[in-house]
Amino acid sequence: MCRDFIWNKRDGNYGMHYVSWNTLCKPKHKGGYGLQSIVEKLGPLSFKFVLNFIKNPYSLLNRVLRAKYGNVLWNVSDRCNCSATWKIILYGADYLHHIMRWRITNGENIDTFKDIWILDKTIDKCPTFVCLKSQICSGFIFYF
Repeated sequence: MCRDFIWNKRDGNYGMHYVSWNTLCKPKHKGGYGLQSIVEKLGPLSFKFVLNFIKNPYSLLNRVLRAKYGNVLWNVSDRCNCSATWKIILYGADYLHHIMRWRITNGENIDTFKDIWILDKTIDKCPTFVCLKSQICSGFIFYF
């Protein structure tokens, strides 16, 4: 309704836009119209959605999406062939990933070669002089 009031002319015809979108989204005290831009709100809202998604693993939405797309939120390569809800979750996971820390309990869900450990790189992409893929992870774990 707000969009139609601003952009449409009489009889549903489109006309010339006399005010830019940036001016419309400025606060009123700065000379704008005070409209909220959904693009600026999408990141924090999807961040909150993902946080609730992770905290409630037994919710119906969580069970359905994990059954369809799997348990991995962080290293997803194919984002095109999925639902809009899953795209929002992946978008929010990108925001959440930069501030999130891991709690490693038993280490079953940790992939030492594919998970990101240093900045934004995985270990399997780092140059080495030894073949790391032939090493067994249990050889690195010491029990005290």
